[in-house]
Amino acid sequence: MKWMGVSLCLLGCAAAWADSAFVDFDRGLIHPAELGGMPCERVEKYNDPSLGYTVFYQRGDTFSAEVSVLTYGRDAIETGAKADGIEMVFEAVEMLQERAEESGIIGKVSKRGATVVPSKGDLRFASRVYQFNVPRVGELGTNSVPRIASVYVTGAKNAFVKIEFRFDVAEGRAARAMADQLVKQQISMLRAEPSPDELLLAACDAAVYNPADHGGRAAAQRVFARARSMGELNIYDALFVWPRNYGKPENADLLVAAYFAGMLQVVLPAKAEAGGEYEAFAAMLTAYEAMRARDDIDSIPRLDEWLKAPDRAALYQSLLVEFGYAAAAE
Repeated sequence: MKWMGVSLCLLGCAAAWADSAFVDFDRGLIHPAELGGMPCERVEKYNDPSLGYTVFYQRGDTFSAEVSVLTYGRDAIETGAKADGIEMVFEAVEMLQERAEESGIIGKVSKRGATVVPSKGDLRFASRVYQFNVPRVGELGTNSVPRIASVYVTGAKNAFVKIEFRFDVAEGRAARAMADQLVKQQISMLRAEPSPDELLLAACDAAVYNPADHGGRAAAQRVFARARSMGELNIYDALFVWPRNYGKPENADLLVAAYFAGMLQVVLPAKAEAGGEYEAFAAMLTAYEAMRARDDIDSIPRLDEWLKAPDRAALYQSLLVEFGYAAAAE
C-alpha cells in the first residue's frame, strides 16, 4: 500500500453481495441487512461456542426476528427439518418461554401448531407456533398484547439454524407475507456457495454500515488482512483527522476499516490493484455517521463538518487540494 505518513500499525489494531449485516466466514453464510422487511439491529456472539451467534432484526414494537446459528456442542449435524437434535432446539425454546412466563415477562403461553415449511423442497424448516401475552405501555396505561412466536428450525452447514419471528396477533396478515419472505431469504442464504471474495465484499457492508457491532468488528479484521496484502492501494492518510496515540477516540480504527472496505468494494470486483479512493472516503464518513447515531464514537469535529457537505464528491476533491494530494484547478 502507498501510505502518505500514517503508521502501518493501524492495520493490526482492530480486532456482487450487498446489504449484509454479518458474514459467517467459517460456514460461508451472508446474513442480510434486512430480513422479511425488518432491518438488522445488532449481532451477538456468545462466549459459549456451542451457542454460536444471533442476528437480531426488528421493525418497530410489532415485528422482530432472531436468527441463531448454533451447535449445542454437537460435532456433526445433519441437513434438513428432520435432523437429529431438532426437537432439542424446540425444547430449549420452550424452556426459555417457561422461564419468561414465571418471571412475568410474558403470560398465557400456548402452543398453536406445528408444521414443516415450505411444503416442498430439499431444504425445509420444522416450524412451531406459540401464542403469548406481553405487557405494553400505551397512552391509556399498560395493556396486555397478544403476540405470536413462529419458530423455524433446520439443520444446515453442520449447525442448527433457528429463526424466531414474533409479531402482534393483530398484524397476522402482514406477518404471513413477512414470514414467507424471511423463510425464502434464509433458504437462499443456506443454499448459496459464495466465493472468498464474495464473502469479503459482503463483509465490507457490515464494516461500513454498523462498524462497532460484532458483525462490523469481525468484518474489520478480514478487511484489514486483505488490505495489508495489497501493495498498490493509494491511502490518503491525512483524511484520518483525529488524534493519534493516547488522544485517539475509541473505535477510531473502525473508521480506518470502513475506509479500506469502501476501497475494496471497488477494486475487488474490478480485479484491480488500486482505485476506489473516493469510495473509501465516502465509506469512512458513512461509518462515522452510523457510529455517532449509536453513540459508538466520540465527536470528531472535522468529520462533523464534512458530514454537512451537500456534495461529498466535491468536498473530497477540495480536501485533496487542501492536504496536498492534488493541485488546485487553474
